[in-house]
Amino acid sequence: MSNDPTIFEAGSVLLQSGLTYRNTRLAYRTWGALNAERSNTILWLTPFGAHHRDIAFMVGAGRALDPDKYFIVTPNLFGNGLSSLPSNAVSPFDGSRWPHFTAADNVQV
Repeated sequence: MSNDPTIFEAGSVLLQSGLTYRNTRLAYRTWGALNAERSNTILWLTPFGAHHRDIAFMVGAGRALDPDKYFIVTPNLFGNGLSSLPSNAVSPFDGSRWPHFTAADNVQV
């Protein structure tokens, strides 16, 4: 499987702050497979400023994040360079007007 992320075009998203962010894009990477019961998912957020590639070394057979056991979903947090970020935002949230995104906003999307 490629180490390139998948891009989810979420459209307009209501943020925890109450603002609506338009043209929301969330980059994510998955490892493993979802089981029939849909009970083996781990949502593993990237640290701020990191990409999924920076933490991929923690995923592997026999490791805590074992894709033979779990379906691991790693969203790249907003503002990290792969998902929506200030330099690709549209007015009124471009540049220095970038809204405050929370971990909950990333999980929601």
